[in-house]
Amino acid sequence: MITRESVQAADGMSFPGISFQKNALKPIFDLQKVYYYRVFIEVTKAHVVMLREQDLMTEDECALILSTMLDLEKLPIEESEYNPAYEDLFFLFEKELENRIGSDLAGKVHTARSRNDICVGEFRMVLREHLVGLAEKLNLFRESLLYLAGENLETVMPMYTHTQPAQPSTLGHYLLSMADVMQRDFQRLMAAEKTVNMSPFGAAAITTTGFPISRERVCELLGFSSLCENSYDSIAASDHMTQFASVMMTMAINLSRFMKDILDWCTMEFAFLRLTDPYVQISSIMPQKRNPSSLEHCRPILSKALAEAQAVFTVQHNTPYGDIVDSEEDLQIHLYDAVSYLSRALEIITNVLATMQINKELLHKRAGENFITATELADTFVREGGLTFHKAHKLTSTIVRRLYAEGKDAADITEEFCEEISKEVLGYPVDLSDEAIRTALDPVHFVAIRDRTGGPALSQASRMHRERLAVLQQEQCQLEKIRGGYRSAHEKLTEQVEKHLKKD
Repeated sequence: MITRESVQAADGMSFPGISFQKNALKPIFDLQKVYYYRVFIEVTKAHVVMLREQDLMTEDECALILSTMLDLEKLPIEESEYNPAYEDLFFLFEKELENRIGSDLAGKVHTARSRNDICVGEFRMVLREHLVGLAEKLNLFRESLLYLAGENLETVMPMYTHTQPAQPSTLGHYLLSMADVMQRDFQRLMAAEKTVNMSPFGAAAITTTGFPISRERVCELLGFSSLCENSYDSIAASDHMTQFASVMMTMAINLSRFMKDILDWCTMEFAFLRLTDPYVQISSIMPQKRNPSSLEHCRPILSKALAEAQAVFTVQHNTPYGDIVDSEEDLQIHLYDAVSYLSRALEIITNVLATMQINKELLHKRAGENFITATELADTFVREGGLTFHKAHKLTSTIVRRLYAEGKDAADITEEFCEEISKEVLGYPVDLSDEAIRTALDPVHFVAIRDRTGGPALSQASRMHRERLAVLQQEQCQLEKIRGGYRSAHEKLTEQVEKHLKKD
C-alpha cells in the first residue's frame, strides 16, 4: 500500500526523486546529448565572442573560455550517462567548464543569458536543419515526378471522379498536378523556415538584460535570418513549431492520397503500373505474387508522420503563453520524428516512381472505354448540331444509358442512332456525321483539343513541364542558399573564435 513514508523511502527525500529521474530527467538528458550538446557549444561560442566585442570580458578571458570550449566540444558526450547531481545537460556543461577554468570565469559565460533563450535558440537551430533536410528530400521527389511526367506527356489514360471513370487525360498531366502540390508543399516549408530561423538569443529569461549586449551580432554569428525582436515573443511563442508541424501534416496527407492512386493502379484489376523487382515482395505461399510492399510501407510511415506532427498541436493546446516545459525536449522530438518518417517515405516513393513501368497500351485502351469521352460528344452536339449544352447533355446522357442497357459501348454510336434518340429526347433529329462522332469519341482527340491554360493537351502540358522544371531549379538554388547561409555563419564564427585564440 502506498503511503507518504513508503514513497519517500523509495524515491528519496531530495531532488531529484528516483521516479522523476527515471521517467523525465534521464530521457530528456538522453535527447539533449544527441541533439543539443554540440549546438550548445556553438551557441556559447557566439555568446562569448559577442561578450568580448561588447567589452563585457577581457581578451584573455575570452581566449581561455573559447579554447576550453573547443576541448569540451571533443568530449564523447553521447557515451555519457545521466548524473542526478546535475539537473540537465546545461548544468553538466557548466560544471565541466568550472572544473577547467574556475567558477568565477565560468560564471562570466552566463552573463546576459538564460536557459530560456538558450533552449529556444537551440531548438530552432536543430529544427531548421531538419526542415532543410526534409526540403531536400522533397525536391528529389519532385525531380522524380517531373522526370516521369516528361516521359508521359502524351500517355493518354482514364481519369476518375468519385472513383468512377470520368474523362481521358494523360499520365503526364496527372503527375504534373502532383508536382504542383509538392511545389506548394516546398513553398510552405520555406515559409516555415523563415519563421523557425528567427533568433531568440539575448531575450534572456523574459525581458533581455541590463548589460550592453548585441542581440544582432549573435543572430548573425549563428546564421539566423532575422531577430525575434520582442523578448517575450522570443521565449514564449511556439507558432514556429506548429507552423512546421502543419506543413508536415499537409505533406503527409498529400502523399498518402497519391499513394492510394498509385497502389490502386498497381493492382491486376487496373494493371496500369508495374513496380520493378527491388520494390516488390513475394508471398510465402503464392508463387505468382508481386506485392507492392514498398509503397504499402509508405502508407503507415506517412500516417506516423501525420500523428507525430499532430502531437505538436496536442501538446501545445491550452498551455500558458510563456516559457514552459511543455514546449521543450518532450515536444521537439515529435517534430524530428515527423521529419524522419516523411523523409523515409519520400526516399522510397522517389525511387519507385523513377523506375516503375507504365502499361501505355492498356491506358490508351481504357481511355476509350466506359463512355468517358461522352463530354466531348455533348460538346460536338453543341458545336456542330447547334444545341444548347443543356440539351446536348440530356441527349448524350440518354444515348449512354440506352447503349449501356443494351450491353453496347461507345463504338456502337452511329449517325442513325443519334438521330433516333434525338427525336425521342428533343422531338426532332440532330444531324451529326459518323466521322464527327468517331472524332468526338477518340480519347487522343479529347485530350488534344483541351489546350486551354492548364489543360492536358501537349502544348499546355509541355509548357507546364518546362516551367515546373525551371521553378524546381530555382527553388533548389534557394535551398542551397539557405543551407549555405548556415554553413557560412558557422565558418564566420569559427574564424572569430580562431582570431580571439591567436590574440592570446
